Amino acid sequence: MKYPSGIVLLVLLLLTGCTSRQSPVIGLTMAYWDGKYSINKSYVDAIRDNGGEVRIIPCSDNADLLRRQLKELDGIIFIGGRDYIPEWYGKTLHPSMTVMDTHRASFDSLFIHLALESGKPILGICAGEQLLNIASSGKLFQDIPDHRGVQHSIYITPSTRLAALYGDSMMVNSWHHQCVDPDYLHPDYIISAWSADSVVEAIEYSGKQWIMGTQFHPERFPIDQRDKLFTLFIQETQK
Repeated sequence: MKYPSGIVLLVLLLLTGCTSRQSPVIGLTMAYWDGKYSINKSYVDAIRDNGGEVRIIPCSDNADLLRRQLKELDGIIFIGGRDYIPEWYGKTLHPSMTVMDTHRASFDSLFIHLALESGKPILGICAGEQLLNIASSGKLFQDIPDHRGVQHSIYITPSTRLAALYGDSMMVNSWHHQCVDPDYLHPDYIISAWSADSVVEAIEYSGKQWIMGTQFHPERFPIDQRDKLFTLFIQETQK
């Protein structure tokens, strides 16, 4: 029995739609300085190597545009960068600070609030973790010693997502001089890792939305260690 070609084509399309699954689309923020956007290749590789499709999000102050872009995303990563505006968390400029360009800072502030409203998974890395805290009315320590360009161990809080991935301790990279002030961390966040000198190294949201912040840079880990966290994040964006 012959079937009309249109019916055959429709069946094939339906079968293809049932058997194929698109890669989750991950929004990746960008650095901005001196009129130039940039993004480190390590962020892109960490997403692609773990099954995600990268969507670069340039800075914008257009909330409607950003909301439309968020609808197309399955998850968002806020990258590292220079220091956020200290007045945002009730402090004044510290001599050690290099404040990021206001074009990026204002975008990050707007986009993090929209991302939080979206309910989609969020991973904040380095300055991205600090941004998560600022966005929830938290504060930062403005300058801490001996955390730039070094490696050190961290102690991981039991029964956290980070503990499920890495156990009770691990070595991490360190490229920062600011960090979350634990006395001003929103109660819906838990501290999932500390350094030996009491620096907050990771936070996790205890509510329904999947949110994690790391003060270290997991995208720069050795691949087997890197992929543990990025695999988890990508999986969460597919739920």
